[in-house]
Amino acid sequence: MAIISFWNNGKEETGKTSSIIAITTLLSINHNYRTLVLDTKQNDYSYEDSFWQEDKSIRLIRGSEPIINIASGIEGLARAILSNKTSPEIITNYTRIVFKDRLELLTDTRVGDEEYEIHKKVFKEIAKIASKYYDLVFIDIDPYLNKEVQDSLLEVSDLIVVNLSQKIRRLNEFIKMQEENIIFSQKMILPLLGKYDQYSKYNPKNVSRYLKEREGIAAIPYNTLFFEACNEGKVADYFIKFRKMNSKDENAIFVTEVKDSAERIIKKLQQLQKRM
Repeated sequence: MAIISFWNNGKEETGKTSSIIAITTLLSINHNYRTLVLDTKQNDYSYEDSFWQEDKSIRLIRGSEPIINIASGIEGLARAILSNKTSPEIITNYTRIVFKDRLELLTDTRVGDEEYEIHKKVFKEIAKIASKYYDLVFIDIDPYLNKEVQDSLLEVSDLIVVNLSQKIRRLNEFIKMQEENIIFSQKMILPLLGKYDQYSKYNPKNVSRYLKEREGIAAIPYNTLFFEACNEGKVADYFIKFRKMNSKDENAIFVTEVKDSAERIIKKLQQLQKRM
């Protein structure tokens, strides 16, 4: 039962959320892991948009404003935790299912600031409880969360996937952070180059060399069809269509790199188990 946090230094676009979507989807198609994705961002539709077209059946309509059913999602689970009425097994009652017994999402949309402040206080507890039920718990850490909340999630993580951009400043910041930040010096780390431009000299091979990562780094390139699938609720269909293609088609190459990134995560977790 492992907690894998995806984190990025700064608020610039690193493809963090789309990387989690790609990796967890392919893992769920290829393996039997019971996987949960915990989204810590406020009022973010990225995950819903990736797997479903707008589903009006889960919303109550008041005038022109859709109101999310607060009995589900993080809002409902947070209330249960604060009332001491939760257990690992009932978390699935608050999730949305992508693949039954394989991939579930725990997220919220249209949450007010007051409710979100409550969510921040229970994110860590949700992750700890979930790890007792799910094989893999992926946490999408919002870079806008305050440092205390981010650190609390990183401290309970078994693996931290640090999402990097193709900028020399960010690479240097990562090197310095590993030297100075006690959390990153103690935890198992996997750098991931997300949404990368394959024509940049800061490609995965060169970045691995620069960071002195002997085992290489995880890397997921930008892909137009995948980006469109993330906006049209067709991510599952995308991977089912392209996962077995054996060609030089850019989509087959994209799926291969996602698979490699997923396998690097599993390998890191296996190394962690051997150390225990």
